[in-house]
Amino acid sequence: MTLLQAILISLLGYLTYIHVPFLGGGLIGWYCVGRPLVSAFFIGLILGDVTTAIQLGVYIQLIFIGLVTPGGSISPDMNLATYVALPIGVVTGLDAGATTALAITVASIANVMAAPNFAATMIPVNYQKKLVADGKLAAATKVPIWGNGVKFLFRFIPTFVSVYYGQVAIEWIVANSPQALIDVMTIFGNPMSLVGFAILMKLMIKSATDIIYFTVGFALFAALGADMVTVLVFGLALALIEFKVGRARKGA
Repeated sequence: MTLLQAILISLLGYLTYIHVPFLGGGLIGWYCVGRPLVSAFFIGLILGDVTTAIQLGVYIQLIFIGLVTPGGSISPDMNLATYVALPIGVVTGLDAGATTALAITVASIANVMAAPNFAATMIPVNYQKKLVADGKLAAATKVPIWGNGVKFLFRFIPTFVSVYYGQVAIEWIVANSPQALIDVMTIFGNPMSLVGFAILMKLMIKSATDIIYFTVGFALFAALGADMVTVLVFGLALALIEFKVGRARKGA
């Protein structure tokens, strides 16, 4: 990975971090480009290997697909996990299991950084309150701009150090580790995508019978060999039937 590639990836990681407003606000930055699968496309463009990036990004996306951040809760940091684990996985040739295991590790470590990050963010917030109290509204409106420098320090720098210097460390570990260790990382990483998908299903399924729809889709794809477009068509048909039946029941 070149210096320019590491800078671009780290900068994109900062711009897609939560509450950073410079990439169309949270709607485009955090909730769109910041999703692991979408981020994988841009990371792949920067590294020149979109296919591998997307393939690894799918697994990372599945880990966090059921992630919600209600209130002030501190959830696993999927942003840093994506922008560290995915580029390293692409440039070092890690498989999906090892990349997923690395993503989980990074997300967990990032939680430790969350507390000092939020604490430091309060410095410009309190300064802005003081400016408002003193009637200096013009100066107060500029605080969120330079105040984002705090998030820059806690996002860009760790990402850059990890992706630019971490690839050498990961390559050394892979080259000098026994195969058993690599196998353990793969075995640990592979089920994590299933855990993320299970969390999503728990949020979506309202009754035990709803799992029948998932079973039908799984049977179409895995057992009968149908492609995803075919599964989507069947899913839309079932959703329409469910909608009409539910509306008829309410009308009755």
